[in-house]
Amino acid sequence: MKFLRYTPTILWLAAILFASFMPSQHIKTSWLLFPNEDKVIHICMYLGLSVLFLINSRHFFAITTKKVIITIVAICILSGAIEVLQPILSNRTCDLDDFIANSFGAILGGICGKISNNLFTQKQ
Repeated sequence: MKFLRYTPTILWLAAILFASFMPSQHIKTSWLLFPNEDKVIHICMYLGLSVLFLINSRHFFAITTKKVIITIVAICILSGAIEVLQPILSNRTCDLDDFIANSFGAILGGICGKISNNLFTQKQ
């Protein structure tokens, strides 16, 4: 039952996959408030994924710098795979800028996850 601790991470990943593979005709860009707002959204999505995974993982293993780097690399690979599969599965384009924003979010999330883990362990 310990795997249930990953429920927030799994739900967040499911939301990312849903948003990433939604057909392009269903995406409304009229609600964007400023240019490149979608890149901010990409950063936030992958920042959240990294943080959630690391916070949920602290129950299973120590969050070392090596584990943070492995998490960041794995999420960047996932992001790259999603970008490559988008034209095939959802009639969307593969965008290098999206991949860079996703990777930047994963890196920021790794840093925030490590810091929050340190705060959790100091309180205990």
